[in-house]
Amino acid sequence: MEKIKQEASSLKVALDNMPVGISWATLDDKKIVFMNRRFTEMFGYGLEDITTIGEWLEKAYPFPEDRALAAEKWDACVTSPDERTQANDALELRVRCKDGGIKIVLRSGVVLPGTNWALATFIDITSRKQDELRLQAAERRVREGQAIYQLLIDNSPDITVILPFDGSPRYVSPAVEQLTGFNADEFLTHDFEELIHPDDRAAMTQAITSLRRGARSGAYQCRTRHNDGSYRWVEATTSTYADPTTQLAAGIVTIVRDISERKKREDDMAVELSQLSEAATIDDLTGIANRRRFQQMLQAESSRQLRSTRDLSLLLIDIDYFKQYNDLYGHPAGDQCLRRIAQTLSSVLRRDADLPARIGGEEFVAVMPMTTVDGAELVAQQLLAAIADLKLEHRGSPLGRVSASVGVACWPAGVPLDRDRLMRAADEALYVAKGAGRNTYRLQAEDPLTVVGHS
Repeated sequence: MEKIKQEASSLKVALDNMPVGISWATLDDKKIVFMNRRFTEMFGYGLEDITTIGEWLEKAYPFPEDRALAAEKWDACVTSPDERTQANDALELRVRCKDGGIKIVLRSGVVLPGTNWALATFIDITSRKQDELRLQAAERRVREGQAIYQLLIDNSPDITVILPFDGSPRYVSPAVEQLTGFNADEFLTHDFEELIHPDDRAAMTQAITSLRRGARSGAYQCRTRHNDGSYRWVEATTSTYADPTTQLAAGIVTIVRDISERKKREDDMAVELSQLSEAATIDDLTGIANRRRFQQMLQAESSRQLRSTRDLSLLLIDIDYFKQYNDLYGHPAGDQCLRRIAQTLSSVLRRDADLPARIGGEEFVAVMPMTTVDGAELVAQQLLAAIADLKLEHRGSPLGRVSASVGVACWPAGVPLDRDRLMRAADEALYVAKGAGRNTYRLQAEDPLTVVGHS
């Protein structure tokens, strides 16, 4: 007898800690006789506010179509001549709370003629509608009041784990087998910590320690081991329950929910966002970085340059007589020319730290961290030679082929980077290179705001 009482007490604790609202009523007089703690927290109503199913339908469902649907489903189950358990499918309904607010819920239920009970469960999906798992309606007949608790727990897709502090037998609901592959007895033979992925054990330990130190509840996500050796992502909601005599914390109730699909969606979304972010920094025509990515890199280098012991160099590159090229050969040929120049620039910049980018129509840049002006000058020479080796015909150029002009600027190590001054220095050097006949490069002057020629 004592064991039955202990099991009933454990089931009552588990039901009161379920993350769903639960109520039940008698079939003969339609009176509501129980609301669990989550039900009251969710809607604000207590037994003193609503006494019958009819009163609940009128008060809780402000929208006629919801009220009619709820009433129709219950009536179909209650008036059925079949004496077996009648399950009420999950319905998405809008409920008016005691404070006047509206919540969207999934309401499920089960009618048990043999025990004169009608049960209803409510899942709040107002803010997490797509992520909440739907509680399946209980299907087994029960003959005693405490069996109703067991019925709900046995049919919930969430795992209920009860861990008493005094060393009493632990409890785990049958849902454990679906998620972990272990039946309840097998699961309880394991140390729970060994079933958690090593990288996630700290989160579980922290949550349990917090509860033992007086916290009322906690939550964490982790990967739990399946019997086949794989891991599944779960979300665990933990809370303490009190001894009914001493009112002191007597143990921990943990509700474990499978979130593998949600995690997969989150991971897929993260990959998609990463791809979108990458696409936003790539030049559609040439496939190299665009102006936005160039600005991002200069922003990042602005903070690093003050700590760096190496200079930062910049090449500003402009294709000579490109308007004439488009006029002579057409825009498709001009686009192909831009792609060839972008490929050539990328091939000349061999270091991972260097960034080639297209920042305008026929204008390109090369950002080269940890590069002195001598190193930048060498790269400019290699780039001009590589473009000449392409031998791209250009009848509108004095050279008869495609060429480019390059402005070279360098920012000293240990000095806060002024991006505008660096760009002006490179632009003025490019201006001098063009004035010198194009197909050449020029370096910035000692003062970045003035430029001298270089032959």
